[in-house]
Amino acid sequence: MNQNPYQPPVAGVEDPHLDSGDDQFLGQSRVREAGAGVVWIQEGWKLFTANPGMWIVFVILLFGISLALQFIPLIGGLAQALIMPVLTGGIMLGCDSLRRGGTLEFDHLFAAFKTHATPLIIVGALYLAATFVVILIAIVPFVGAIGFGIFMGQGEPSPGQLGGFMIGILFAMLLFIPVIAAYWFAVPLVTLNNVAPIEAMKMSFFGCIKNWLAFLIYGLIGLVIAIVATLPLALGWLIAAPVFMASIYTGYRDIYYES
Repeated sequence: MNQNPYQPPVAGVEDPHLDSGDDQFLGQSRVREAGAGVVWIQEGWKLFTANPGMWIVFVILLFGISLALQFIPLIGGLAQALIMPVLTGGIMLGCDSLRRGGTLEFDHLFAAFKTHATPLIIVGALYLAATFVVILIAIVPFVGAIGFGIFMGQGEPSPGQLGGFMIGILFAMLLFIPVIAAYWFAVPLVTLNNVAPIEAMKMSFFGCIKNWLAFLIYGLIGLVIAIVATLPLALGWLIAAPVFMASIYTGYRDIYYES
């Protein structure tokens, strides 16, 4: 079949989330300097100040949705674990809009339900399953030992048993670090780059581990912000929570994109 010489050229249409137009998605994580943790929070603050009113609305709605789900018998906690990644995905879309010079809209909060609901629910399910495994491994044996002692008539738990229980909690916190690392960037990777859930969690895990020093600085600053935000009747979280959410996006951009 002969091609019409007067036919206009045909160009492939890229998914707008795969290429930002100014930066290149690397498809893997890169190592950033320790001070990057400070920059993520600074850039998160800039995204917050672009539309603080809408950010505060998002925080209030997220809190209200979480609270409402807790009142659902039996499945409330499960529903929350599965739905929150989808809502977070919408927030990541909003952050991406702000970075491109667009606006943060109310519809952004629920936008990921239309585009990436299934993979984000899978991310939530994997995160919940990993959390459950950590609890089983680290805490249940110690709780079981204390319960068995009481059942056998030992009365109140001994100092040794209580100490073992505290060790179990500390062990759980240690085991939970890689779980958080696997989840931290998974939502933006799925939502903005169409990465499959398991692959996104792997990329998130290695991105966090490679940049452990930047995350250490980020965590220390975040701890100070959290303390300050909690002091005035926790009202400071109306500002701190959006900054933290936006900093997830800014950290993701810094680690997975070549500027």
